[in-house]
Amino acid sequence: MKSFFEFFKELFQTSDFMPRWVCGHWTEAHGWLYILSNVVIGLSYFAIPIMLFHFVKKKKNVPFKGVFILFSLFIVFCGVTHILDAIIFWIPFYRLNALVLCLTAVISATTVFAMYNKLPLALSLKSPEQMQKIIDSQTADLLHVNKLLTESEEQFRALVNNNPDIITLMDANLRYKFVNDSLSKLNDKSLDSYIGRTPLEVMPDHPPTEIFTNHLKHVFESGKKVHYEVNTTFEKIGQAYFSVDMIPLTNKWNHVSDVITITKNITPIIQNEKKLHDTIAKLEKFSTQLEYKRNTLQDFTYIVSHNLRSPTGNLISLIALYNKTGTAEKKELLLAKIFDVSQQLGNTVQDLGEVLNIANNTNLTTELLSFKTVVENQQKNLAAQIMESGATITCDFAGCETITYPKVYLESIILNLLTNAIKYSSEKRKPIIHFRTTISEKGIITLTCSDNGLGIDVSKHGKKLFSLHKTFHNNPDARGVGLFITKNQINAMGGSIKIDSEPDKGATFIIHFNEIEL
Repeated sequence: MKSFFEFFKELFQTSDFMPRWVCGHWTEAHGWLYILSNVVIGLSYFAIPIMLFHFVKKKKNVPFKGVFILFSLFIVFCGVTHILDAIIFWIPFYRLNALVLCLTAVISATTVFAMYNKLPLALSLKSPEQMQKIIDSQTADLLHVNKLLTESEEQFRALVNNNPDIITLMDANLRYKFVNDSLSKLNDKSLDSYIGRTPLEVMPDHPPTEIFTNHLKHVFESGKKVHYEVNTTFEKIGQAYFSVDMIPLTNKWNHVSDVITITKNITPIIQNEKKLHDTIAKLEKFSTQLEYKRNTLQDFTYIVSHNLRSPTGNLISLIALYNKTGTAEKKELLLAKIFDVSQQLGNTVQDLGEVLNIANNTNLTTELLSFKTVVENQQKNLAAQIMESGATITCDFAGCETITYPKVYLESIILNLLTNAIKYSSEKRKPIIHFRTTISEKGIITLTCSDNGLGIDVSKHGKKLFSLHKTFHNNPDARGVGLFITKNQINAMGGSIKIDSEPDKGATFIIHFNEIEL
């Protein structure tokens, strides 16, 4: 241990040794060849680490940097040993040289160990030729994939552009990133003018633009799909209906990055729906007409059966008695009765024929009629009866002044109402007749006719009031036909009639003209 410390203490002492020039028999040529060779080798060793350091610094991502550092230190120490070997010719630094050789040995052994550990990995590295082949192969693969991607993109673009729906891609700033060719069907703007601009910048004055923008903002904020329909007008196609779907696209952070919009022209669908609704309405109208005619036919069948059965049976019985009777006096009496029954039967058949004609004429020509004018004309027709009865007729048509209706029917309805009010007036008071019209929110026109006449017990006779040949007062002119015909005329045009009345308190007839569209 003492000699070890003495070694380092006398590391730079040279008195124990002699310079190499004086040790042995060195010639000038031999000595200088030895010296110069060591100097050149040492300087070369110093140059190699410098170049390696420059290489590692310039070349990024160089593998095995630790081996490079150890190898550089090994070369530097090798160079130092050669330089010291040359210096020893004049200054005998044998102790220092021994220390440098020792350090060189340690570094060289460490370098060998490090290189041995890295050798398998180094052997696995590809040669430049192999790397070039790999690069060429991967380049070919990339070119092939790029070609496929290009073809796929072209196919996708062709598919999207040939799609009749309008497809766009919007970014988070509400700007167009992509629009397909279908957008050019709406206006004359170039498709490039949309890219990088917002809808409000492209079409600021188009009403649906603000709706489109608001829905787009909602999709970006909520991340949920949106569907809505809009009716608007464009330069090339005019008015049209559109169905708009907005679909959010999310990134890896689950944030909405873009939105796809798909706008479909649904005008044909809407038009077909309207046609379907119109067809259904026509079928419902036709069904209503058929139902009305069926009900009318049933009523008519019942009326015919009821109103013809009695006079017909009576006539048959009278004829049978006539044939059995032998005296001329009885035959003459029976013949007079047969004549009366025949006349009654004829009147009944005539009345039924008029009712049947009403039921079969639902397509009468209609025109715009004034209630006031029709009432005034019927007053003129009944001037004698009105004057004789002293009737007062008032009107209030402010609620609805006109109606589109068959003229012959409205005149007949007003005439029957006036005639009925005068015919069944009370002897206690002069007739007062009042007409009034109203129209509901649904457009149903109502006419009321009120009088102060005899009235009728509706609870007792209400169901028979509008039947044929039903009378409820001892008036010799009453035939029970007028109200029956009025009811059938009103029903034939899709309306209804009812009465509100009490005995000796007058009656109010209420007519709803257009309850059902026929």
